[in-house]
Amino acid sequence: NLTPQSHPMHLHGMSFKVLSSSTRAVQPLISDTYLIQPNEKVSLGFVADNPGDWLLHCHIIEHQKSGMTSYVRVV
Repeated sequence: NLTPQSHPMHLHGMSFKVLSSSTRAVQPLISDTYLIQPNEKVSLGFVADNPGDWLLHCHIIEHQKSGMTSYVRVV
């Protein structure tokens, strides 16, 4: 996250575990959303076992509208 704002990033269709953060200790919890802090880099782990195109986006609507939306394709 190279912005000065936090971003609640959400992945549809699968859950993930945050494996590491560049700025803080993380709990090994399984979730589908993670609040990425400014200047934070995270590594996620997940099993891609649900085929399809799954939305990955910031949960702040204004950020979605400005392009902070993508997808993960599982084949």
